[in-house]
Amino acid sequence: MGFENLFEGKSWPEVQERIGVMSVDTLNRIWQFVLEEDGYLIAIAKDGNDALLGRMGKRNDGKFCIEIVVRAEIENNELHHYEFWYVDKVDKPRYARRLLEVIQEHLNQS
Repeated sequence: MGFENLFEGKSWPEVQERIGVMSVDTLNRIWQFVLEEDGYLIAIAKDGNDALLGRMGKRNDGKFCIEIVVRAEIENNELHHYEFWYVDKVDKPRYARRLLEVIQEHLNQS
Protein backbone atom coordinates (compact mmCIF):
# COMPACT_ATOMS: atom_id res chain seq x y z
CA MET A 1 0.00 0.00 0.00
CA GLY A 2 1.29 3.45 -0.85
CA PHE A 3 1.29 5.95 2.01
CA GLU A 4 -0.35 8.56 -0.25
CA ASN A 5 -3.61 6.57 -0.03
CA LEU A 6 -3.82 7.45 3.67
CA PHE A 7 -3.72 11.17 2.89
CA GLU A 8 -6.00 11.45 -0.14
CA GLY A 9 -9.43 13.00 0.23
CA LYS A 10 -8.68 14.60 3.60
CA SER A 11 -7.71 18.08 4.71
CA TRP A 12 -4.24 18.28 6.30
CA PRO A 13 -2.43 21.06 8.15
CA GLU A 14 0.36 22.77 6.24
CA VAL A 15 3.82 21.69 7.38
CA GLN A 16 6.91 23.80 6.91
CA GLU A 17 9.61 21.96 4.95
CA ARG A 18 12.56 21.41 7.31
CA ILE A 19 14.69 18.68 8.86
CA GLY A 20 12.42 16.03 10.36
CA VAL A 21 9.74 16.38 7.69
CA MET A 22 9.47 13.31 5.47
CA SER A 23 7.60 13.13 2.16
CA VAL A 24 5.37 10.22 1.16
CA ASP A 25 7.99 9.31 -1.46
CA THR A 26 10.55 8.73 1.29
CA LEU A 27 7.98 6.91 3.41
CA ASN A 28 7.22 4.57 0.50
CA ARG A 29 10.93 3.86 -0.10
CA ILE A 30 12.05 3.26 3.48
CA TRP A 31 9.06 2.62 5.73
CA GLN A 32 6.29 0.04 6.17
CA PHE A 33 2.85 1.13 7.39
CA VAL A 34 1.78 -0.02 10.86
CA LEU A 35 -1.05 2.28 12.00
CA GLU A 36 -2.77 5.59 11.28
CA GLU A 37 -4.92 7.22 13.95
CA ASP A 38 -6.14 10.74 14.61
CA GLY A 39 -3.76 12.35 12.13
CA TYR A 40 -0.69 10.45 13.31
CA LEU A 41 1.17 7.76 11.41
CA ILE A 42 3.21 4.93 12.91
CA ALA A 43 5.63 3.03 10.70
CA ILE A 44 8.50 0.58 10.95
CA ALA A 45 11.59 0.68 8.72
CA LYS A 46 11.59 -1.98 6.01
CA ASP A 47 14.89 -3.27 7.42
CA GLY A 48 13.20 -3.64 10.84
CA ASN A 49 15.75 -1.49 12.67
CA ASP A 50 13.71 1.66 13.40
CA ALA A 51 10.20 2.84 14.22
CA LEU A 52 8.60 6.26 14.03
CA LEU A 53 5.50 8.21 14.92
CA GLY A 54 4.75 11.28 12.83
CA ARG A 55 2.13 13.99 12.51
CA MET A 56 0.50 13.86 9.08
CA GLY A 57 0.37 17.00 6.95
CA LYS A 58 0.93 18.65 3.60
CA ARG A 59 3.90 20.75 2.56
CA ASN A 60 3.38 24.15 0.95
CA ASP A 61 4.31 22.57 -2.42
CA GLY A 62 1.25 20.30 -2.08
CA LYS A 63 3.16 17.09 -1.31
CA PHE A 64 1.88 14.91 1.53
CA CYS A 65 4.31 14.37 4.38
CA ILE A 66 4.79 13.63 8.04
CA GLU A 67 6.50 15.72 10.67
CA ILE A 68 8.45 13.28 12.85
CA VAL A 69 7.42 13.37 16.51
CA VAL A 70 9.46 10.44 17.82
CA ARG A 71 11.80 7.91 16.26
CA ALA A 72 13.49 4.97 17.98
CA GLU A 73 15.80 2.06 17.21
CA ILE A 74 14.47 -1.48 17.48
CA GLU A 75 16.74 -3.96 19.27
CA ASN A 76 15.48 -7.39 20.35
CA ASN A 77 11.85 -6.32 19.85
CA GLU A 78 12.33 -3.36 22.22
CA LEU A 79 12.60 0.35 21.42
CA HIS A 80 15.78 2.19 22.40
CA HIS A 81 17.50 5.52 21.79
CA TYR A 82 14.39 7.65 21.36
CA GLU A 83 14.78 10.85 19.33
CA PHE A 84 12.09 13.51 19.70
CA TRP A 85 11.33 16.15 17.06
CA TYR A 86 8.90 19.05 17.18
CA VAL A 87 7.13 17.99 20.37
CA ASP A 88 6.67 19.67 23.74
CA LYS A 89 8.71 18.24 26.59
CA VAL A 90 5.61 17.34 28.61
CA ASP A 91 4.22 15.27 25.70
CA LYS A 92 7.35 13.18 25.09
CA PRO A 93 6.44 10.31 27.47
CA ARG A 94 2.95 9.99 25.97
CA TYR A 95 4.24 9.77 22.38
CA ALA A 96 7.05 7.37 23.34
CA ARG A 97 4.59 5.13 25.19
CA ARG A 98 2.17 5.06 22.24
CA LEU A 99 4.94 4.23 19.77
CA LEU A 100 6.18 1.44 22.06
CA GLU A 101 2.68 -0.05 22.50
CA VAL A 102 1.89 -0.11 18.79
CA ILE A 103 5.30 -1.41 17.68
CA GLN A 104 5.40 -4.17 20.30
CA GLU A 105 1.92 -5.30 19.29
CA HIS A 106 2.98 -5.24 15.63
CA LEU A 107 6.17 -7.21 16.31
CA ASN A 108 4.33 -9.79 18.42
CA GLN A 109 1.88 -10.40 15.54
CA SER A 110 4.69 -10.92 13.01
